[in-house]
Amino acid sequence: MRKGIGKWIGLFIGVIVIFVVVIMTQRIDSQEAQNIALEQAGGGKIVAQEIDKGLLLNEYSYTVQNGDKWYQVEINGFGNVEEIESGVGDGWKY
Repeated sequence: MRKGIGKWIGLFIGVIVIFVVVIMTQRIDSQEAQNIALEQAGGGKIVAQEIDKGLLLNEYSYTVQNGDKWYQVEINGFGNVEEIESGVGDGWKY
């Protein structure tokens, strides 16, 4: 019976290790997130940023000013754009 439990524990640990390795290799850093935000806005300048640091992944929020337009871009830790909002003028200020 102990042998069977040991196999299950080994399998569980193996799955956890694979999970962590996948997350660590697929996540993005803040520079990559900034590039994504600028790309979504068609260029411009990042005027505000917020990084929510998680255990394994960060979430990024950038406000980009491009001419008279602003864009708020939310990006998850894998580089996917979760939300984008845009407007004209100073409406982006919190």
